[in-house]
Amino acid sequence: MHRRILPVFLVQLLVMLAVLQVPPAAQSGGKHGDTWDGVYTEAQADRGKGHFTGLCRRCHNDDLGGSERGPALRGETFMSHWELQTASALFAKARDTMPPDSPASLSDQEYLDVVAHVLRANGFPAGNEALKLDRLDDIAIVKSPGGGGRSVPNFALVRVVGCLTPSSANVWTLSQASEPVPTVDQPVAAQKDAEAQPLGTRTFRLVSVASFAPETHKGEKMQARGLLYQGSDKNLLNLVALERLGSGCGN
Repeated sequence: MHRRILPVFLVQLLVMLAVLQVPPAAQSGGKHGDTWDGVYTEAQADRGKGHFTGLCRRCHNDDLGGSERGPALRGETFMSHWELQTASALFAKARDTMPPDSPASLSDQEYLDVVAHVLRANGFPAGNEALKLDRLDDIAIVKSPGGGGRSVPNFALVRVVGCLTPSSANVWTLSQASEPVPTVDQPVAAQKDAEAQPLGTRTFRLVSVASFAPETHKGEKMQARGLLYQGSDKNLLNLVALERLGSGCGN
């Protein structure tokens, strides 16, 4: 595995300098489903409530209102952290870090049920199909109905999966890239989840790439985390972390 990390404050400065001459423009982004589309079932959320009561109530309380040991998982506190992220990120956070003294102590299905319980607690409606692993990346967490088409803002910290490609001398891009997903201050997605993430159609020019030795991973599938800038003629990703996911991109 190849992974390096740069200080966020440094890349914030670099990305602002890199786009200083770029005029503001409307953001571009893919269209996904969202949490108002009925992405779980009532039965699944009921199961999740049982798992939550057994493992999570000591920190987050029965009503998901939070305590001195853990933040609220509903209302404004929840949305301020998770809005515009995907159900995949929420699932990974629960599975990989919760509970703190025993992460991954439930099965993937049980963690999916817990996510369904959290979604219901935040007022998102149930549907006819249970929440499934292969759908998580396509479900955006949005505050109000119809908000799923909103774009990730410039200078947000995001993660992207794509192919590391040289475009000219000393210029590298992430081609066939997925849509950028906000990560806030979370680590890059778990290896097995990132490896399974499909490629996309986006291309991002990578800023501050030299320290990651890109020439050693030419043509490989990579997961990148960095500060995003999208404009009318430039799509930039100022790198904070870069991780190898596979030896090739299926070309």
